[in-house]
Amino acid sequence: MDERIIVAIDGPAASGKGTVAKKLAKILNLPHLDSGQLYRRIAYQVLKDSVNPNDKKALIELTKKINFENTEIEDLRNDNISSVASIISQYSEVRDQLIEYQRDFASNGAVVDGRDIGTIIFPNAKYKFYITASLEQRAERRYLQLKRDNAEIDRNNIKNDIKMRDLRDINRKIAALRKAVDAIEIDTTEMKIDDVIDFIVKYIHKG
Repeated sequence: MDERIIVAIDGPAASGKGTVAKKLAKILNLPHLDSGQLYRRIAYQVLKDSVNPNDKKALIELTKKINFENTEIEDLRNDNISSVASIISQYSEVRDQLIEYQRDFASNGAVVDGRDIGTIIFPNAKYKFYITASLEQRAERRYLQLKRDNAEIDRNNIKNDIKMRDLRDINRKIAALRKAVDAIEIDTTEMKIDDVIDFIVKYIHKG
């Protein structure tokens, strides 16, 4: 297999794309990048430095100073960080800086997951997959994931949050979530992760 191949994996929140991407990267011996973590990394710094996320100029300058290689940071998936990351992702200037970082990261091949990987970041990627699942199944997965740290968490709230996130991602003006025309769609509602991985690996080796 060509070590320089790029595998682009897109999909909505809690579809399983991140888990699939991580495992796939290990199997293919390629580096993995979760593009969503880049925005959450900025959001973390915004909150830490008390920067107004609606101040575009300050946000752009802050982004230029961030070391995205720094992985020794607390959990980036809490609600506050996610909310700020959602605001940040709407700025084209910030996205342009991250596009450059992502393309440099994958210059020698990588598995990259996000919401605009196959459409904007790597439109010429050899392998593109769109991982999705029903809203109910995605909400249940996120509920089970978060319940480990918060026994009081509510299923309906999670479902509503994911539904609203879908609407924002699909309808935003910049880099909206959509399936690339040449991407293979995989509905994981009734599938196990290992079955999804098996399908993708066979598809790539066949290709």
